[in-house]
Amino acid sequence: GEDAAPLTVNCWPEDEGSGSINVNIEFELNRPDMVLNDVNILLPLGTTDPPAIEQIDGQYKVDSGSGVMCWHHDIIDSNNSSGSLEFSIGGSNVDAFFPCEIRFSSQSLLCPIQVSSVTSSANGGPIPANTIISVVPDAYQCA
Repeated sequence: GEDAAPLTVNCWPEDEGSGSINVNIEFELNRPDMVLNDVNILLPLGTTDPPAIEQIDGQYKVDSGSGVMCWHHDIIDSNNSSGSLEFSIGGSNVDAFFPCEIRFSSQSLLCPIQVSSVTSSANGGPIPANTIISVVPDAYQCA
């Protein structure tokens, strides 16, 4: 369910009425037991014009060809569990910013399962094994 989602992203675009939209976007880590790496929040801008950044936690870049802004964080964890971004951009369509897409990788499982040992079904003896943990969501969107 939603409570298992590791990250919540909220976006509030406001039409300023003068051909400009002010956008506030925030994230919060819901799962302090998880460490998210290489986090990219991809936000459609509805235009190929660059945004005017007012305030940002993290880094950003804009793909002017596709009109998408990438808000990047190297790591989101319990020590860096929230952030915000505020910018203004030309336009009047506040629905253009949805859905935003979130991409990340993690070595923390959504369900903390550990493999303690591997045994042979033929003779019950131990089998040497290593565990590699990797979580990469196929799709993670905020509408």
